[in-house]
Amino acid sequence: MPVRTQTPPTSDELVEFAEALARIASSGGGAKALAAHLASTLNAAILVEDADWRHVALAGAGSRTVPASSREMIASAGQAVNGVAHLPSASEAVEGLAVRIRAGDSTLGWLSAFPKADAVGERLPLLRLTAATIAVEMARDAGSGKSRQKSFWDRLLARAYDDPIEARDDAASRGISLANAYVAVAVEAEGLDETNAPAKAGDLRRIALETLRSGSGDIVALERGGGLVFLCPAPLEVDAQNVRTAATLIPRAATKAHFGARVLGGVGRAAEAIDAHRTVEEARESLFIARRLFGGSRVMPYDDLGIYPLLLRGGTSAAQLREFSQRILAPLRAYDDKHQTELVRTLRLYFEVGQNVKTAAGELSVHRHTVFYRLRQIADITSLDLDGPHDQLTLRTAMAIDALNPHER
Repeated sequence: MPVRTQTPPTSDELVEFAEALARIASSGGGAKALAAHLASTLNAAILVEDADWRHVALAGAGSRTVPASSREMIASAGQAVNGVAHLPSASEAVEGLAVRIRAGDSTLGWLSAFPKADAVGERLPLLRLTAATIAVEMARDAGSGKSRQKSFWDRLLARAYDDPIEARDDAASRGISLANAYVAVAVEAEGLDETNAPAKAGDLRRIALETLRSGSGDIVALERGGGLVFLCPAPLEVDAQNVRTAATLIPRAATKAHFGARVLGGVGRAAEAIDAHRTVEEARESLFIARRLFGGSRVMPYDDLGIYPLLLRGGTSAAQLREFSQRILAPLRAYDDKHQTELVRTLRLYFEVGQNVKTAAGELSVHRHTVFYRLRQIADITSLDLDGPHDQLTLRTAMAIDALNPHER
């Protein structure tokens, strides 16, 4: 329903909008679909958060920059009047508006709108209607078993448990069989039409679950930051490897299913259940790096990204850099020790002489075919492409850190 942006909606338009919300709610659309309808009507980005400032839904963002949370903006706006807060604007042209989502006197969360045009106040009735409908959905879900299980995973990822026993006991009380360890897979779709984004998100969820499914236990699907995160049980290293392999096949499965959009993702390293937040953070970092540096449809494991995660995080300690270098070079050193070879020395000389095989062979006093053979061995052992710019950066950085810390070898 097109609603005029510079004047308040008429009573007929309000009735029509309310009826549309009711249809979405009765069909099981939930908060995400309701937010998508409001975003389409107002040509605005809509962010829905619960009372603990956890992400509930994001719609209409497109290429616009939307804050990860409205918490600080609402706090800086001062006291909300009648449950409404005018959010400070990043530019002078547009301000945001936040409406409290409440049931009775209880605050269930906030609905924030970031429009493309002015006259925010004229849109308030539509925001209030949507917030009220979302409140019904949130209140209805609050006591359900599904909600209690979701609350556990939210608490676990927020590091709310002091020890593994406490987490396992709480999980059992909510009907959850907690695995010893998990691998997180984060996926997002790019290039979706906002009108069918909610339905497509459901399609992506189904495709990912079918691709990741294994016999190791139940996979947990969560919404995070506008995308999906799957926590896959990985009690053994072989299970973690299977998850990584399956995750990289999700884009291919999406193409086969005629999904119609790019699929990007990342895979974290295996982590004990109490540290599940770590594998989720790594998966989302991997997704971000895949989008910014590699492009296309792909899901990339954290361990395949070399130095990039450390560059992304910033503030990396010397110990973390040394751990990275040792992780990259340890397989080569182990091979050298076992077979009395010189793979590490060959790699260092190869880079020092500008990747000139003939010069490296002279420095090593071997035939150039021997250098070629050693380089192939290095590539096989490390699973890195010595001619690829990304893998070469990883190897060069590992060698440089190693040279600066000889006592750590």
